[in-house]
Amino acid sequence: MSLVRAGMPSLPGGAALRSAAVAMLVTALGAMPAAGQSEPGRENRVVLRVNDRIVTLYEYQRAVAVQIRDIRNAPGLTDLRRQELLGESGRMIMKALFEEQLILSRADQLAVVVDESDVDEQIRTMWDRAGIENEEQFQDALAQQGMREQDFRDQMRKQLRSNIVRGREVAPRVDLADEDLRGFYRDNEERFAISERARLEEVVILEGVVPADRMAPLASLARTRLMSGEAAADVAEGLGEGATAVDVGWITPGDLAAELDAVAWDLQTGEVAEAVTARGGLHVLKMLEREPASVQPFEDVRDAIERQERGRLFDEEFTLYMEELADAAYIVERLPEEAVGYRPVATQSLDVDALGLLSRFGPDADVQNAAEPAAEETDDAPDARP
Repeated sequence: MSLVRAGMPSLPGGAALRSAAVAMLVTALGAMPAAGQSEPGRENRVVLRVNDRIVTLYEYQRAVAVQIRDIRNAPGLTDLRRQELLGESGRMIMKALFEEQLILSRADQLAVVVDESDVDEQIRTMWDRAGIENEEQFQDALAQQGMREQDFRDQMRKQLRSNIVRGREVAPRVDLADEDLRGFYRDNEERFAISERARLEEVVILEGVVPADRMAPLASLARTRLMSGEAAADVAEGLGEGATAVDVGWITPGDLAAELDAVAWDLQTGEVAEAVTARGGLHVLKMLEREPASVQPFEDVRDAIERQERGRLFDEEFTLYMEELADAAYIVERLPEEAVGYRPVATQSLDVDALGLLSRFGPDADVQNAAEPAAEETDDAPDARP
């Protein structure tokens, strides 16, 4: 579950793009070793239990190693920030492992099953997006990320199961009415403001090409012809060498050089400014169109507001949902020292019957009312979360 995904070895052409696409997907899935993996000669004790799911020391250490590698290779980090992230690696990884096991445990309780055909379909979709054309290219891209196909499939299966849980139990908790969207629009109207804009063209009498004593007379002639309705291109062509036309296009206040900007916004549609000295020579600006500042209509931005607000509310509800799952879960921790503090725990939890707690989390249970006070703590209770 790498939280910082850095660059990878350069590859020729499309191979680099394919590997990059797989890298992004690996990051999104959280590149964790499959549960229960071990390595001969390595200590593999359980460091975390969440209901019936466990995390071993080897799984944790392997994930931390990937995280440290990616932080060290990540571009754009200051030395201070890099050291801060390295110091937090143990807690970040343990938090990610805890949350993964918590929601997968809920998927177990709900009997969420993902068929291999579902995994195959997701992989085919990934192929299309990444421009992968065959199995060989897929294997090459995985190899660049140091992954086996089975690990990749396992992580994709976990992600699909997690998505089903979110869709089934969190999405329905997001209540967003049309009036809520209109309220957001009214309260944040400045975010939908459209700046005043204008479309201009100009004729420039070029300094260094036209003799100094001829520049002002040519600029005056250019202004007269622009005011008569001639296009800037025709005016510049008629003035000969040393005059050039520029289609300024649509601009907003502040887009032009300061000396030109000050003049441009005094013009109304069809008006031509006096010649202004700026970079390159004398500039004669003509206002072609001008549109006042406005606010985007609600109907034009409604869908964007809904996407943003639904995402925000979903994140809030998901955070609450995960807290509820944690409150009702049977959790035992034997943490490595650097992982201690990965989550805030006000009091030690109780060594109660996990199934007794989790019976409230059946498929028909009301998740919002599921977390209830547990039984009294016993003296021989193991360390675990409430």
